[in-house]
Amino acid sequence: MPSHKTLKSVVVSLAQSFTSTLNYASGDYVMGHIVYTAWSTGATGLRLDLLSGETDSSPLLTPPVRNSLPIYVNLLPDIVERSNSSMEFIARAELVITVDPTQRRPYRHGLFESPFTCTVRIVDDRGKEYSHRIEDWWFPEKVPGKEKKRKWWKLW
Repeated sequence: MPSHKTLKSVVVSLAQSFTSTLNYASGDYVMGHIVYTAWSTGATGLRLDLLSGETDSSPLLTPPVRNSLPIYVNLLPDIVERSNSSMEFIARAELVITVDPTQRRPYRHGLFESPFTCTVRIVDDRGKEYSHRIEDWWFPEKVPGKEKKRKWWKLW
């Protein structure tokens, strides 16, 4: 029998998946594209409705980022079903990314990183909210001013 309780694990899985190194597109991790674009534009966030696939008009939605989002919209029903829950329980679901482009700290070999948060929220049919937030730092593999991608094996 489907359970509401397992929706907590769904939000954790989606947040971890989006910010993982498996989310890779066009020569960098999607989080790297987001941080790099935040540095370039000063934009600080983006929002994805995980049910409809609608996004805000954030400058962070570059083609590699925009192209990765349908994966998570399509992944939601699968994760929900595998967690022994039901899409019928979900009234709202969103993924929100924020970046602080004004903060940068050295990482390695001329790379810098900035802090980000990734929050996934689900509101169920009873109005209960399930939320998971990841707070960390990320570096783009492109260095501003040196647009050629650095080879990962030369970083260490």
